[in-house]
Amino acid sequence: MDIRERLIRIINSWKGKKIAVIGDIMIDEYIIGKIERISPEAPVPVLEIEEEKYVLGGAGNVANNIKALGGEPLLFGVVGEDIGAEKILNLLNQREIKNFLVKDKERPTTTKTRLIALSQQVVRMDKEKRNPIKEEIEMLLLEKIKENIEKIDIFLLSDYAKGVLTYSFTKKIIELAKTYGKKILVDPKGKDFTKYKGASYITPNEKEAKIATDMEENFDIIICAQKLLELIEGEGVIITRGEKGMFLYLKDSYYFIPALKAEVRDVTGAGDTVISALTLAISSDANPLEAALISNFAGSVVVRKLGTSTLSPEEIIQVIPQKINIDKNYVEF
Repeated sequence: MDIRERLIRIINSWKGKKIAVIGDIMIDEYIIGKIERISPEAPVPVLEIEEEKYVLGGAGNVANNIKALGGEPLLFGVVGEDIGAEKILNLLNQREIKNFLVKDKERPTTTKTRLIALSQQVVRMDKEKRNPIKEEIEMLLLEKIKENIEKIDIFLLSDYAKGVLTYSFTKKIIELAKTYGKKILVDPKGKDFTKYKGASYITPNEKEAKIATDMEENFDIIICAQKLLELIEGEGVIITRGEKGMFLYLKDSYYFIPALKAEVRDVTGAGDTVISALTLAISSDANPLEAALISNFAGSVVVRKLGTSTLSPEEIIQVIPQKINIDKNYVEF
């Protein structure tokens, strides 16, 4: 079986995989219109609204991606007692995504509002509180996770640094997952990655990896990934690199994986798609390189779409190159 056939077989085995998605849930609001004049009140453009749409963001987008790819997400997180929470619950119900959300009346549902004209963002407005969730909220969430632990195949932590994945809560989740022999993948944020110690894989982008290792100036991606792996004591590190593809670092090997050529329209939520595909692949017994290749191809598809988007397994399969060669530390296609 060649590499392409193996990747297709893995993708086709995703149906029904149960993924616990834990993290910062958001609502992405898109206000779309046209700009044809300047306001007489101030020298600013006037957006004439033609359409408004709402989509799941953050950990909600991760769950939505997993659902679209054939998996069964179980979504855990925190929302406010407001209209944003109602929109999120409506969208989750529409997509039949199982959710175990805790409402916190002291914080608003994180909402990102994007004004769009001529297929481009004009401005973004955020409504949020990024302070850590309280201990009682942590305990309620942890109890919900424990109640469903037997159903979960693998854990995915989606950290947007909005306050849900506190240091203590993250450590408790990882400890719980390891106790039950479950792998944990993390899309990390922030400077201190020690809270992810014990995770199986982390997927920082290049900028996040530099910050976490104090290598903003003298950056060496191999040394950086080595430091990160030593920090988490896990199985591997995947550093996403945008148009340069991604870098996979394991204990005894590493691989440079190029990006597929694509007309990039919008990178919003691309990291969510990458870790969703990666997690599904790992849960389906893919080895780390196979999983990284699949997630790389998934990322190359979703950046061709405008806004926070999902994709189907068929869309990934369509872009898998006919020939994939592995030459020492380099993947070529």
